[in-house]
Amino acid sequence: MEDALSDDSECSLQQVELVKRDGEWYAYFTLEKPFKNYEPQTPIGIDSGDRNLSTVVALVNDKPTKGNFFKGSKIREVRHKYFNIRKRLQEKRRFDVVKRLRGKERSIVNHELHVISKKIVEYAKQFPSPVIVMEKLTRIRENFNNGKKLNRRFHSLPFRKLQKMIEYKAKLKGIKIVYIHPKNTSKTCHRCGYVTCRVEGREYRCPKCVMVYNRDLNASINIARALMGGTGRGSVNTLKGR
Repeated sequence: MEDALSDDSECSLQQVELVKRDGEWYAYFTLEKPFKNYEPQTPIGIDSGDRNLSTVVALVNDKPTKGNFFKGSKIREVRHKYFNIRKRLQEKRRFDVVKRLRGKERSIVNHELHVISKKIVEYAKQFPSPVIVMEKLTRIRENFNNGKKLNRRFHSLPFRKLQKMIEYKAKLKGIKIVYIHPKNTSKTCHRCGYVTCRVEGREYRCPKCVMVYNRDLNASINIARALMGGTGRGSVNTLKGR
């Protein structure tokens, strides 16, 4: 550790994570080393959302491959379960029990996030010179501005924590991470580039080229293409929305 952070080393300390296992505490240090002579060939776009926690797709020769969906259903179940338990306990003023439950809930959620982030990085590794492209989360709240219930669901989904886990796992494997501004990634047709005013339902239906596509996959493709400076590059391998 000292050698890695010495003055002549290119590594820098990025993150320290404390994890308790079997009654003992472990510290995980994440170091970052600059990429040298790394020319990414395969952008991997990751879209974050309510229905699918993460939707991942790779572009090979600018054509989308089969994407992967990570629903995060167990995280939703755990958050919903503990939300109701905490509410009842708070009404009974059992704040001591509420505090203990938070630690248990956090442990379960973090485990699920580790599993998902590991699978995403393994997916990226199978492609030549991958670079993972993710959205900056500054605008994602706009998709959940539809009432108290949906806002609570937004706060219960740990988007940022999942991104950080993907980031440090990817860096350990030598995979570069890029963040882009999520402007119109969900509203743009990845085939012709037409931008709609609004997307409803689980399918993206382009009024211009009549493409029908899974809305989350469509957004993931646009996120990957943003690395190359544009969207809607004329891909012909369309996949009907499911």
